[in-house]
Amino acid sequence: MKLIVDVRWDAEASVWYAVSRDKTGLATESETLDGLRQRILAVLPGLLDLKDPSEVEVELVVHGISTANGPIAAE
Repeated sequence: MKLIVDVRWDAEASVWYAVSRDKTGLATESETLDGLRQRILAVLPGLLDLKDPSEVEVELVVHGISTANGPIAAE
């Protein structure tokens, strides 16, 4: 199974947030991209009723990063 997740930076809240494109209901946030990736992997088994998280391939699609001074450079 492949899950495509859209990731965006919310400058007002200073967090990265993720929402899946399908109907899994995945919606989570974190202050860092790595933290967001870890959070996604932590919540997936419960959302998808999985015993083995390796059953899912997760593709993160990051949107809206256009400057070197943005949050990616700061991490």
